[in-house]
Amino acid sequence: MSVDTTTVHPTRLELLRLKRRRTLAQGIVDILKKDYDALVIALFDLVKGIPLLRNQVRDTLNEAYSSFIATQMIAGSRKIEEVALVCKPLEIEVKSGTKTDVLGLRLSVLELTEETIADIVPRFSMLDTPAKLDESNQKLISALAFIVKLAEVHAAMREILEVMSLKRRQINRIEYKVIPQLDASIRYVELILEETERQDAIRVRVLQRKRKERQEDTQA
Repeated sequence: MSVDTTTVHPTRLELLRLKRRRTLAQGIVDILKKDYDALVIALFDLVKGIPLLRNQVRDTLNEAYSSFIATQMIAGSRKIEEVALVCKPLEIEVKSGTKTDVLGLRLSVLELTEETIADIVPRFSMLDTPAKLDESNQKLISALAFIVKLAEVHAAMREILEVMSLKRRQINRIEYKVIPQLDASIRYVELILEETERQDAIRVRVLQRKRKERQEDTQA
């Protein structure tokens, strides 16, 4: 990698400063990599929980549909249609918040509000409808809770991935741009200093030889 020699002063003080910067840059990379590894672990922990949540959503919805079909078989489709016309509309309200997680990262928290759950139960008269209809309603409530939890996990994953992407860019910039530039500058200064030392050594030897020759001429 080429070095901008106009910004680098080939002195021992500059060499010491460059080496300190290089050590600092490597230390920052090590810290960023540890942070990145911690984020990867947190991401995998979230990913591992997704299949369970999806199974819970699927199973709960299947149970709700099964109960609803049983209700139709007991009360008939016309009765269910009549109930659907008069039952209270389903209004969902999800409360959002944040929680502190890995590396102090603020992750989203989603949950059905207590008011929403209270509004859902009951939505119709249980005296005029089969118990299976209420059972289906309860299963739908549980499914909604699982769906909201699944959305929370996906939101947390997205936030972690964004931070991981930022840290990966920072690592790459320092590791593949900053450090190589510092290494090149260090090599440049070291070469200049070595050349200066060689020239100084040659001058010293020349001076010593001339001094010796003068001494010999004086003695003669």
